Amino acid sequence: MRSVAAFWVLCLSLVGVPAFSAPQESASLRIYWIDVEGGAATLVVTPEGGSLLMDCGWPGTRDADRIAAAAKAAGLKQIDHYLTSHYHTDHWGCVAELNERIPIAKYYHHAFPEGAKDVEQKLKDAFLKASEGKAVLVEAGSEVPLKGAQVKILCANGRGPGEAAGAPQIRKCEANPEHPAKPEDGSDNARSIGFLLAFHGFKFLDLGDLTWNVEHKLVCPANLIGTVDAYQVSHHGLDQSNSPALLKAVSPTVAIMNNGAKKGGSPATFKWLKDVAGLKDVFQVHRNVASGAADNTTPELTANDDEKCEGLGIVLSVDPSGKSYTVEVPSKKTKKTYAVK
Repeated sequence: MRSVAAFWVLCLSLVGVPAFSAPQESASLRIYWIDVEGGAATLVVTPEGGSLLMDCGWPGTRDADRIAAAAKAAGLKQIDHYLTSHYHTDHWGCVAELNERIPIAKYYHHAFPEGAKDVEQKLKDAFLKASEGKAVLVEAGSEVPLKGAQVKILCANGRGPGEAAGAPQIRKCEANPEHPAKPEDGSDNARSIGFLLAFHGFKFLDLGDLTWNVEHKLVCPANLIGTVDAYQVSHHGLDQSNSPALLKAVSPTVAIMNNGAKKGGSPATFKWLKDVAGLKDVFQVHRNVASGAADNTTPELTANDDEKCEGLGIVLSVDPSGKSYTVEVPSKKTKKTYAVK
């Protein structure tokens, strides 16, 4: 089978957008972290051809072009399931442009909050137009019928599994007194959709921009997530998220940060990640140019070193047996393989 690095062979088109060449079929489940410059875009493709995209980045054509190129290079003719984690501009800004480039079968989202000041009406209107007749409202406990893998929604609307509407954001938890609650988060970050993906024994966790208090509810007093193999570092690596309580509970083997050159990758987050027993490596889409070497991962695990970059990404592939997985940074010719827990 051809190397997964072939998925990310870069060339520049006439408009300067990275294009990727790839085999049209693969027996591996693949997860692509697409560079949308400090937004978020994570694409899952199963061996059966099922596809799921969480978030799409900023308004305009750049991010839509990058996502569509990656999707088509992976052999997709449509995106089966598109999840908007929450309604901040960097996560759903180009949904209309993306819909023009590749068909989207279903749109998943949490309920629109009433009176929210951080939801841009123009983007909401574009989303409603694109998703008309294809929208699915989700709650914690919902499942996304991704062909070839299991996807469970862990949180939405600020609630975890089993919590009713109106449940408080802050839950007292004496089991973790060293990680007290933060002030209540009134932004849409706290309402982020988060999901757990399972493929054979492999598990991947993506919580969008979920913040501290709701993270804590997912792992205290009971760990409702379990341990995972791969963890998408929440909120681009900002320390409003990624609480030590969460990281300790889910105990990932690898962490992948979809950050920007000047967005995310907080020094505190790196410290908390380094303190996780069993964490072998942290990968970054971007080097944080505003901090030093101690607060970035090593160069060979970083896709883009400079602020002005070519939009290179990271890809994970799970062995068909489900016993191991490989993370690649094609721009650095890095390939590392890990055993599934």
